[in-house]
Amino acid sequence: MQKELEKLVNLDSGKITFDDSQIDYMLQNIGNLDPHLRDDVVYTLFARGFFENSFTSKQKAKIFTNFINSKNLFKGIDQPENDLIFLRTFSALLGSLILDDDKKHSILNATERKTIFNWSISYLKEEKDFRGYVKDKGWAHSVAHGSDFLGSTLSHPDFTTNNTADILAIIETIFQNMQGPFIDDEEQRLAFACFESVHFGKIPTAEFNSFINCYNEKIYQQLAENDRISWYRLSSWLKLLQNWYFYFSNQSVKDNLLSKITAYNEKMGYTL
Repeated sequence: MQKELEKLVNLDSGKITFDDSQIDYMLQNIGNLDPHLRDDVVYTLFARGFFENSFTSKQKAKIFTNFINSKNLFKGIDQPENDLIFLRTFSALLGSLILDDDKKHSILNATERKTIFNWSISYLKEEKDFRGYVKDKGWAHSVAHGSDFLGSTLSHPDFTTNNTADILAIIETIFQNMQGPFIDDEEQRLAFACFESVHFGKIPTAEFNSFINCYNEKIYQQLAENDRISWYRLSSWLKLLQNWYFYFSNQSVKDNLLSKITAYNEKMGYTL
């Protein structure tokens, strides 16, 4: 079956069709420990199947029904670091694909849509395995993949919330769960998801600015000379601020971000 799917990967855009046995194999191997099969074949075909509209309506239903019923997104999430991380993080990417397709074709009913919305928020709060690239097994990248999933919710026209603080709290939860520095550009993906929340009107600009002010103060209050994690958090926070500065066009946000970045540089002695 892998050879069959590898042939599909090499087909030109718009030329792919799938049979049900191929879909089943892809669903069964979404978290396979072989990085080539998992990333270059299975995920690539899921992405192309949705982007090129190569899946039939029944096949799409099979995929999102399996996504919900299997709960692969949360398999082993409360256990010590293990290989189920690949199942979870690539399920997060699949969730993102499903929501992005739903924006265009309304493939989900209201209950299914709400479930997936809620999962995209809760996943990043529950995940604690923050490995990026794993030797011999490829990308785990939970914060990056989870951020893509979250961004697909925050950019979805049907997503609404009365609790914007719950969304912004994701950043603090991730930082509290850090055990070391991020080294694979996780901050860039997380920053973009948060940017989408403001860009698509899910979080008011004034509230986002208020969050920046409050959390910036908190991050400095938590700094401790002998606590390296607190300095890793500050470093990641700076990267969020820097990414947001280039993502946002709103001047009040940019001015606020620039003031925080400048204050960091002054505190660290990066001034002449």
